[in-house]
Amino acid sequence: MARLFVFVAIGFLASPLVTRAQIRSQEGRVTIYPEPNYRGEPLVLEVGASVENLAYARDNRGRPWNDQAASVRIEGPVVLIAYEQANFRGAQTTITRNSADLATLSLGDRRGLTWEKRISSVRAEPVASTGPVFLQWERRDAERAVRSAYRDILGRDPDEDGLRQYRTRLMERGWNEDQLRDNLRSSPEFRARDVEAVVRKIYRDVLNRDPDPSGLATYTRRLQGGMSEAELRAELKRSGEHGDAAVRESVTRVYREVLRRDPDAEGLANYTKMIKERGWDENRVRDALRKSDEFRNLRK
Repeated sequence: MARLFVFVAIGFLASPLVTRAQIRSQEGRVTIYPEPNYRGEPLVLEVGASVENLAYARDNRGRPWNDQAASVRIEGPVVLIAYEQANFRGAQTTITRNSADLATLSLGDRRGLTWEKRISSVRAEPVASTGPVFLQWERRDAERAVRSAYRDILGRDPDEDGLRQYRTRLMERGWNEDQLRDNLRSSPEFRARDVEAVVRKIYRDVLNRDPDPSGLATYTRRLQGGMSEAELRAELKRSGEHGDAAVRESVTRVYREVLRRDPDAEGLANYTKMIKERGWDENRVRDALRKSDEFRNLRK
């Protein structure tokens, strides 16, 4: 598999250097992948590398790397500081260990958004090779990290006491996000969850149905084993069933917008096929419907 390697000195921001080369150091590196579970052509960052805009980095097919990261592998004494916007701006997160699915990491203040496909600039910072990673936090970033962790692990926003307690641990004790999340996973609240109720709720949210007995048993067992609500939600969203449901919802939404009705069976089947097999998006469906006789008659 071809790899793109990036060697950029920290602080060199005017014209980021992006080259293909052999790894010259084994001190540490970060590997970013465009698909979950470490799949796809990777982007490799040496320890000490920084890229102010991942649009400068291109894969072997010429596609920019901004808003493409879906999983991250950490090797050696290095952490990845990832930013939502170019020039190291916007929301940020620090990844200190392997993350197989960035869709399980909430963006923080904006409910429903995750870090999947939302990284636009990065720093691969060296850390001590032994002991935990200690970080310096701004108050806003610390509170965003606490909110994100609560939503992903406990399925709710933090109460004031929890927000204050964990903000203090981040800002004054140098905790990182992984320490925060591990602590929440060991909390009495996490262990006391009604996991069957959690499974049923997430099935309804994602698939619009109750779980079948097999799915209920499987995910109840996995939640009891430490799976978070965010991880379950991300797994169901990647299922074929959710994909089909999302396509149907998309076609229905466009029909209601353009023709002011729900799609008939033939239209639903036709445009579902166009989206799944030919890569159409909502705009293509919208344009096609606007060219129909039915739409022209509505405008008379």
